[in-house]
Formats: sequence, structure tokens, C-alpha cells
Amino acid sequence: MFSLGDLIDDRYEVVGQLGQGGMAHVFRARDRHLEREVALKVLRPHLAESDSHRFRREIQALARFDHPGIVSIFDLGLGSYVYFVMELIEGGPFTDLGPLEYDAQSLESLLGAAITVADALAYVHRLGMVHRDITPRNILLTHENHPKVMDFGLVQLTEASQHLTRTGMTLGTPHYMSPEQARGEGTGAQTDLYSFGVVLYRTVTGQFPFDAENDQAVLYKHVYDTLIPADELNPSVPRELSELISSLLEKDPAHRPSSAAAFADSLRSVQAEAIRRSTHLPHGGTSRSGYYAIGPSRPQLLERLWQVSVNEGPQWPAGVGAAQGYILLGLRSDEAVALRAADGAVVGSFTVPDEVSSAPLYSNGRLYILSRDGGVFAVSWPKGDPLWSNRDLDAVGLQPHGDRLLVTSGQGALVCFAKDLEPLWRYEAGSPATTPPVVHRGAAAFATADGWLHLVDTVTGGGKLKIEVGALLTAPVASAGVLLLPVRTGELHGFDIVKREVLWTYDVDGEIYGAPAVWDGRGYLSSWGRTLHCVSLRSGDDLWEATLDAPITASPVVAAGVVYVVTENGEVLAYDARCGEKLWRERISHAPIQASPLPLGSRLIVASLDGTVTAFG
Repeated sequence: MFSLGDLIDDRYEVVGQLGQGGMAHVFRARDRHLEREVALKVLRPHLAESDSHRFRREIQALARFDHPGIVSIFDLGLGSYVYFVMELIEGGPFTDLGPLEYDAQSLESLLGAAITVADALAYVHRLGMVHRDITPRNILLTHENHPKVMDFGLVQLTEASQHLTRTGMTLGTPHYMSPEQARGEGTGAQTDLYSFGVVLYRTVTGQFPFDAENDQAVLYKHVYDTLIPADELNPSVPRELSELISSLLEKDPAHRPSSAAAFADSLRSVQAEAIRRSTHLPHGGTSRSGYYAIGPSRPQLLERLWQVSVNEGPQWPAGVGAAQGYILLGLRSDEAVALRAADGAVVGSFTVPDEVSSAPLYSNGRLYILSRDGGVFAVSWPKGDPLWSNRDLDAVGLQPHGDRLLVTSGQGALVCFAKDLEPLWRYEAGSPATTPPVVHRGAAAFATADGWLHLVDTVTGGGKLKIEVGALLTAPVASAGVLLLPVRTGELHGFDIVKREVLWTYDVDGEIYGAPAVWDGRGYLSSWGRTLHCVSLRSGDDLWEATLDAPITASPVVAAGVVYVVTENGEVLAYDARCGEKLWRERISHAPIQASPLPLGSRLIVASLDGTVTAFG
């Protein structure tokens, strides 16, 4: 139809092809008048009148819309060729946001995008229209992961009674079609909600809710098969979100949410609760990215709210955790304590046989405490009643995964416990584990003393990948399919899980004891070499660095666009996470700080080795 360099209506220069279908070609073009790149959708010549009518209906529909979640139309051509010009969306489909990980970044990105789409559908429905073909390819992402609903070729007025058919089947995409579409019945706003439920299900789990070898079998399953809840396929999916997605996939339209607007409101509630609970997990979630969705927004204004002393403080690798608004400390004095966030008062103390070697972990109504001798102890929260203990695991690290608990062992194993704390499976690594497990994209990653990294399927316990990387003293960090591997001797590797290759290696001065933090495509790494480094997650290139007055043992953390780091001389510092500008600096003790600071709402909690605990706000 058009070739590279062709000029359309003396304005749009074709610079490439984006795609084509039975009805139209889509080109990448440069608008010479406004000096910007656009997408150009051009109707194929000599089409049947019904297809031409459908194309014009899409133009008319888009021209009426003005919503940030819907692709914008810029121009219309009705000359030699019928075309329309729209904004160029260069990201991938909506499903690129998944599978869902239980960490603040993944939850923020996916749930925020889902809310935008639900709001866009609510807007369309308020205009009395139905999209009728909601699929991942019709919800494209910008580079900032902002979704845009597009391709309104099947849009229909809700009061219309005429149905478009193709070989006896209602138009649409079978995997995403509602039961009423499959039966050839009338469609309405609930139809779009069902299709969006399929999109969400596939995004969070990586699988279709109903799949088969051919279209007719898929449609049959939409009508008759029972849905497997999303959280059964992916334990990282919060139960509330899984139930909400299931409500979209009800067979009877009357049992689905009353409207897209009501669904958006429910999503906001799930988002708020999920982000609040993400503070319960070490370093912000199962991927251990070190990112917290909520934190002090202006560190320059931070002041001490209270300061208390406890029996010694957290010693590396122990740290600070949270449980339903309370602060949890694992101490080197053989106990874990719970502090009231309001004033730092001790409200609970739990004695264990040896020094606590990680931040106490709250999950599913239980508090898990790991002692340096390898024992794991579970108590009820907040009552503190003993529930379970295992002194024979020789545990190295813990990680909740939905209702399950993953434990790495000095015996060279990764063990998965069910909700009732009975073992489900055991993976033998052949060498003692040295790090806690990290869960990302259906795999648990951990390092062993012989320098190997193991990736294990979290459902079956089967080995997925094993690579030699060197000695790791701290857990890997995962983000967007990339594992950051901090080798003790001062190397940071970026490893692509899908390609199974090292993307880059970054060298630092001094040994690495703390895990990196990841946020917005950036990695933050500190070491014994007294420098905080910021590197590109994809390339490993230097973005900025800051020199400190003392070595760093603890992992940095990121919240509200600020990276916080603590040092061996008792200081806590804040830097602009984008440019590295120093924003704040405070000394809380003359003793070292070896536990990462904890952003907790609008507060920042810091605990030093001598037992000084300070809340800033």
C-alpha cells in the first residue's frame, strides 16, 4: 500500500509499518507539520461495504473520546485513501505488566494500570457505547506503562439490537469473549468487564482462564467450565484481587460488578490494602527490590519523633520489619521485639535460643523468627502464642509466597511449607544455601556456598536453571525479568532470566554485604567501599554516584523518589533517587547501623547496633 518515504496528503511521511489486518494497515509516520511521530491507520482499498462501514465507525468512536486511558485521534483523511492519525503507542500489550509479583512496584504498576483501563471503560459506557473486543493487544502501554485502550472497530451502541456476525459467530477474539458473546446473545457493558477480566487473569497468572485447541472449544469452556481462581495459579496474587477478577468472570452478567466505575473503585481498595501490606515483607516484597510504595515525601523536613533504646540492636544480616503498623526488630540479644509505631513503646518480646539473624517476618497472621543457629519459630500475631518451631532446618532465610513459606537451608535445600506448615516439596541444591530465596516470575532464586545460583519452580519444586556466579552473602534482587546478583568480592551482575545470559557486570570497590535496591529502571548499590552507586538496570551504565564518610553494610531502600542509606558510623542519609542530590543527613548513634532503614507510611525507622531506635517524620 505505502512504502518507506511515501508522503501522504503532503504531511505524513511513512517511516515504517506497525502491523496489518484484514481491514487496514497501520504505519508509523512522521507528521511534518508538528514534527512528531504518529500512527497512521489506513483502510484497505476495495473492501466490502460492511468492513468499510466498520472502519468509519471506529473513526467516529475515537473522535468522540477524550480520556487519558484511550488513544487520541489527531486527524482524518477522506481523500484517495481513508485513514486516521492517532498517537503512537510504542510499549507492549497490557499483559507485559505480568505475571504479578507480590512487591510494591509490581502491585503499583499493574493495579494502577488496571484502574486506568476500568476508568476508560466506564467513560465509554457512560457515552452509551460498548467496545466488545477488549484484548491485551487493544490495551497498549506507553513507555511509562500507562495503558491506552484502542481499536474500537467493534464498538456498538448499547441500545442497538443488530449483531455483527462472522461465519455464524459474534465478532471478537475467542479467548477474551464473554459467555453471552459465545452464545451469540446481546452484549452490553458487562461484556467488556468479562473480557477485561480475562485480560487481568492472563496478566497476573500468565495463563488464559479457559484454553483449548480450537476456537469453538474455547468458547464452550467460557460458557460451561469452572474457573480456577488466579491465586491458585500464582500465589503472589492477593486473595482480594483474585476474588475481584473472578467476579468479572462470572457466567451470568448480572453477577459481575455493576459497572466499570464500581470495579475501578474496588480496585482502588485492593491497591491500598496490597500496598499497605507490602511493608510486611522484607525489602518491600518477594522480589526484595528494596522499594516501598509509601515513604516520607520531603526528607529535608524530617525531624525526630521519638527515640528509644532496646537490648542491643539488629546485627547484619538481621533487620527491621513491620506488622500491621507495629515495628519489628530482630536483636543480637537473642530476642525479637515489637514496638508501637506511635511512640516506640515495647509491646511484645519473643526469646529465641540464639541471636536473631533476619528481620522478623509477618505473614498470614503469624510472626516468623529466624535464629542464627538455624531454628525457625512461629508465633501468633498479635497474641504471641507459640504455634510452631523447627530446630532441624538449619534455616538461612525465609520468604512467604501466598499461603506458603519458602525456607533456604544450610543443609543445601529449598523447602516449601504449606499454610499448615507441612512440607510440600524439597529441592536439593547439593551445597549449603547462603541467601534467602527471592521469588520472581514463578521461580525462587537463591545462592549456595559453592558459588552457584539456583532457580526453582515455586509450584513443583523442580529445578529451572543453575548458573555459576560466585559467592553471594546477600539475596539477589529481581525486577522486570532481570536478576541483580551482588557478588561478595565487589561485582554486580545483571542477569536476564528469559535469555539466560548475563547482560552486564558492574565493579565496585569493597565487599558487598547489602542487597541492591531497584526502582524505575535503576539499581542502587552500596558497599564497604564508601560509595553509593546508581546504575541502569538494563545496561549497567553509571547514572550517578555519591561518596560517603563510612563503609556501608545494610541494603539501601527507595521510597517516594528518595534513596535512603545507613552507614557504619551511625548516620542515615537521603538522596534524590533520580539525580543523586544529597537531601538530608542525620546521625542517630556512634554505633554502626547494619539494618536497612524502614519507610513506614510518612515515617522512617532506623535502628543502630547499640539498640538505639529512632523514628523520623
